[in-house]
Amino acid sequence: MVERNEKGKQARQYFIECERRVLQPQTLLPTTKELALMVVRAEEDKEKLLLENKSLSTENDCLKNLFKEGMTPTQFSKMLNGVNSQQINHFLAGLKWLYNESKSGNNLRWRVAATARDKYLTEKQNEISPHGANSVISYRPVLLRKGTQRLYDQYLADKLPMKKNWNGLHTHDKTIQIVA
Repeated sequence: MVERNEKGKQARQYFIECERRVLQPQTLLPTTKELALMVVRAEEDKEKLLLENKSLSTENDCLKNLFKEGMTPTQFSKMLNGVNSQQINHFLAGLKWLYNESKSGNNLRWRVAATARDKYLTEKQNEISPHGANSVISYRPVLLRKGTQRLYDQYLADKLPMKKNWNGLHTHDKTIQIVA
């Protein structure tokens, strides 16, 4: 700064500008224009939150109408438009939620896998007593609420096995439609 050359002049001007900024009174309060912009943004955010909340509550209402305690995955999938309910247990086996307990490939006995037990599914035990024979215990996979939500999310993401004649609508049919 003391050399009186071009670099010194630039350094002097820089420090003078810094001093001017420090001594200039600072406004801590936002201007009217800034306040109006903040209000508009807050209203937009509020509208977005309301729309998200409405769509979540609609989806939640759909699940409340569909889910009943003690439902098997097959029973739940039958209520969803277009899902191939005969393939749902195979799909869940692919997710490692179910496994086939039977040693032979012909007889399928689905059991809940450890990865999904008490998180997405549980089992109900049934004792079958044929006349004149020893009783046999069978197990039935049963959906829990969280499992139903995960299955419904898979449905909305088009990841469940669908029928070939599915119309592409993610709905559940409450009434039987008769086509004339």
